[in-house]
Amino acid sequence: MSVDILVDGERVALTLTRSGDTVTARVGEASYRGVVHHRGDTWHLDLEGCSVMATVVRERDEIWVALDGEIYRCTPASEDRNDRGAGPGRSPRITAPLPGKVLDGAVREGQQVAAGDSLVVLEAMKMETVATTDAAGIVTKIHVTPGTMVDVGQLLVDLELAD
Repeated sequence: MSVDILVDGERVALTLTRSGDTVTARVGEASYRGVVHHRGDTWHLDLEGCSVMATVVRERDEIWVALDGEIYRCTPASEDRNDRGAGPGRSPRITAPLPGKVLDGAVREGQQVAAGDSLVVLEAMKMETVATTDAAGIVTKIHVTPGTMVDVGQLLVDLELAD
């Protein structure tokens, strides 16, 4: 399987092949070979003598990966996306990518935002993650306040998308 994905907004070519229990992944120019096991959201990767644990959460067309203290947002890349984040991934409803606690609201109602801007800071799995927008627009409603506990997919912010 070959696919282009956006990892935190950067286009990355990914190719996966499987032979028995062995998986070979080509990510950009790098190649990895090993065995992958998962139970629920926890994935264990044994890659050429290196053991890695990751938490992987899927929400609609996004996959959030927590790996080695970093959280990555992965979405399918589409040829009709432009630099402003237009295309099928545009959404006026920003939701929580992971369950956690709202630490800070980075915007206020009525504020203009650009694609990639931070909207809400969450603490999830003892790490901070930022809910961002994939399109330009105006914040019309903020649904959470600092200290609020949220579930995966819970509505955080509504936007009026720019044309």
